[in-house]
Amino acid sequence: MEKLSELSGRPMLWNVIQVYDHKPEIHRDGLKWLNSCHARGIRVYGQGLTTDAGYGFTFEDWNLWDERPAWREATLGTVEEKLAKLADPARRIALKSQMPMLVTAGIPQLVVTGPASPETEQYRDMMIGAIAEKLGKHPVDAMLDIAVHDRLKTEFFAAGTNTWPGYMKEIVDNPYVLFGVSDGGAHTKFLTAGRYPTETIIKGVREHGMMSLEEAHWRLSALPAMVAGFEDRGVLRRGAPADIIVYDYEGLEVLPAEIVHDLPGGEWRRIQRAKGYRYVLVNGQVTIENDQETNTCSGRLLRFGRSKMAAAA
Repeated sequence: MEKLSELSGRPMLWNVIQVYDHKPEIHRDGLKWLNSCHARGIRVYGQGLTTDAGYGFTFEDWNLWDERPAWREATLGTVEEKLAKLADPARRIALKSQMPMLVTAGIPQLVVTGPASPETEQYRDMMIGAIAEKLGKHPVDAMLDIAVHDRLKTEFFAAGTNTWPGYMKEIVDNPYVLFGVSDGGAHTKFLTAGRYPTETIIKGVREHGMMSLEEAHWRLSALPAMVAGFEDRGVLRRGAPADIIVYDYEGLEVLPAEIVHDLPGGEWRRIQRAKGYRYVLVNGQVTIENDQETNTCSGRLLRFGRSKMAAAA
């Protein structure tokens, strides 16, 4: 493996810089390390989770509490196997003792957003903590009793561990952090993290004034292109490909999440659209006009391609 000192001539990415509101030392240690790398001439950039999109899920598919062994084991298997595990009072003792906190806020803060039966409809838009208090139950029992009754089809919403503005400002203020994190499509049934460019302009610039619009454009476009080694992309200049976005600053809005069945085999995923985008041009051709796709595919697919920077290294 190459040493960092041998790679100092080209940028590198480090995944991931994430805020945990209850443990700020985690992201602060990461930022401190990035700063120390650049102070030594080592060009490492962190990928920042700069969205508070949160997670929508059902226990049919949920597996992001696997930092806790009891929850990891209980959420594996078929629907019938998971039903039996999550209904088992003996197993719940371990689940209560291993409350997950890494990916989402605590279980009492979960909201029932999609009851799946007439009996659980009464809990719609209620937090698990409030339901537990009303029923005189532990929050884990309250949540799992609802989920088991609905055969794991109840939809819950879990807030993320980072919120605007809060500690998020410490991440976006660091010049060595790229905005946005991709998990390669691994969790498309749970979250819509791709909303971060619109969210950056709405929350980071318009609502909270954390940065100028020019800084946001640099961090969302030019900096990622530079780190990826694309010398002719990410900026507007003579001779560069005409990749241009024209938007209504005051009219930008992140729309509610949707479920679409557009994956192979009819499988579904969550998406989240935005509005306020007048034009999106790729290589000089309009691909989106007034928030609507034009069915123009003017991008180019790179197979085994390398940028100029990578080729020269």
